[in-house]
Amino acid sequence: MSITDLTSMAETQLGSKKEINERLLKIIDEVADSCYQCAKCTSGCEAHKLLELEPHKIVALLKRGLIDEMVNSDIIWTCMSCFKCRERCPQNVSPVDILFTLKNLAVANGQQVPGAYTAWLQSIMTMGLLQDVQEVPLGDGKVLKREDLGLPELSKPMDAAMFQMAFAGVAMEKM
Repeated sequence: MSITDLTSMAETQLGSKKEINERLLKIIDEVADSCYQCAKCTSGCEAHKLLELEPHKIVALLKRGLIDEMVNSDIIWTCMSCFKCRERCPQNVSPVDILFTLKNLAVANGQQVPGAYTAWLQSIMTMGLLQDVQEVPLGDGKVLKREDLGLPELSKPMDAAMFQMAFAGVAMEKM
């Protein structure tokens, strides 16, 4: 499966679905005895602060075998992939890897990727940014730009095709 599958919702191959299921079973085996629900992963989660994602609960649900419930839930799409959960875990459990695998399984099962998620991926693929640089309107009708605030210009990929290949390569690694 590749990033194209996520954005185009192209049909997946049975081999990749089997591979995803095998990876999920391997993760369950690794997590079963490791995670003791300390919630350090959740305490640093950016999505928890904004969208109420709780990585330690994702791990608990996985340990209980509630995979279909998670795959059918929108909560798996709220992960910001900041990897703080992986960094904070004293047992080296990686909720972000679980979420990547659950997202891949959802796509392999033909589930619709949320529209905002697809739009974000398309934005990153086309301009290298989640969203274009925006001006800040003030109450008095004035508008501030990055340079007005003393901020440097944001750099964008110089070679869009090369960036897209690299981005797709990273997506493949996370599958």
